[in-house]
Amino acid sequence: MDDYTWRRRLNERRRRRERERLYALLFLLMIFGGIFLYFSVYTKTPEYAMREMVEAFKAGDANTFRRHVDLNSITIAAYDDLTSDLFKYDTQLSDRERSLFENFYVLIRRQMCNGAVKVINTYLDTGEWTLPGEILKGRQLGIDYDLLLDRSLIRHTSLIGLEGVELQEEEATATFTVVEEYSQVPFTLKVTIKDLANESFSIGSSDFEIFGRRIKFPGLSFNLGGSDWKIVSVDNYRGYLDAVSPILRQNLAEYIDNTAEIVYRYNGVFEDEQDVFIALQRSPVGIMTESQRVEVSNYISNTIIPSLEARQTELDQVPIPQGAQFLASLRQESTKVTIMAWQSYIKGITENSAADLDTAASLHKQELVFDQRIEEIVYNSAVARNLPELP
Repeated sequence: MDDYTWRRRLNERRRRRERERLYALLFLLMIFGGIFLYFSVYTKTPEYAMREMVEAFKAGDANTFRRHVDLNSITIAAYDDLTSDLFKYDTQLSDRERSLFENFYVLIRRQMCNGAVKVINTYLDTGEWTLPGEILKGRQLGIDYDLLLDRSLIRHTSLIGLEGVELQEEEATATFTVVEEYSQVPFTLKVTIKDLANESFSIGSSDFEIFGRRIKFPGLSFNLGGSDWKIVSVDNYRGYLDAVSPILRQNLAEYIDNTAEIVYRYNGVFEDEQDVFIALQRSPVGIMTESQRVEVSNYISNTIIPSLEARQTELDQVPIPQGAQFLASLRQESTKVTIMAWQSYIKGITENSAADLDTAASLHKQELVFDQRIEEIVYNSAVARNLPELP
């Protein structure tokens, strides 16, 4: 091999190594550039925040989920959407009463929304739906909060996934696919997202005079704390209710019609049995004799409780549409609690147990609560008959 050929091959080898080094350097720059863009840019975008939120919800990471959702802002707007027609289907209200209740539920918005936030936070932490208690316990505000939660659809709505995020100037819009579990109606929820980060500094604008002309430089704002993208409202929640609620109401109406004959027939049976029960307890001295207690106990065990069980058996045989699940569940709970109350009463009178009689009285109160809920659902009633005082 002559000297020229040797030198030419040596130069080609050197250029090839230089190209390989350049390609390796470019590849490393691309990797580091991608990592830099991901952590410094993409992780600060609303799309990243929403994907992180969805993953956190499905993984049960409550703290991460809460970091991307402003529950206080969401519940206020959602409450207005939910209560806008709360009294529309209450056929027992006059126009004047409906107006009074509508105004009243505007006044108690804060208490109702605080209760909703508490319910949601408890669910996020424990996976269980509970009631808020305190001022919302029972009917102190004139409404069954459990029934309100059912009407909100929140407890039987499943999050399927994120469809997309569109960024505007100072906020973004995200769309999520959800499905209402009872009706199986799919829906696309649209939410507004805002960056609530507030750790920033600004370089103010300045005026300069150059060659006799005044020039103004605009100010610049720098965010020190990164981003804090949060969902602040569900923009079409009312649309979701309008899409699902009519189907559920139709399911409920069908179930009520299909069980009306059973309910009516057993209401007559229970009235007759109640009359017999009262007659068996009558005593000239005001206290039942030992033989009366035995007779009353046997009548409850052999007649009243079997009638309750027979009624529930017939109700359970009626197909339950998904939209009527809440009502069917209330009826089952009412029957269960009523039977337990009668059993405690039997034990109380046969064993002279004041504790069991107290238990029977407590269970009877629970039964009345269930029965009132059932009546409100059947008659499309939203509120108690009397306007409560604002706490």
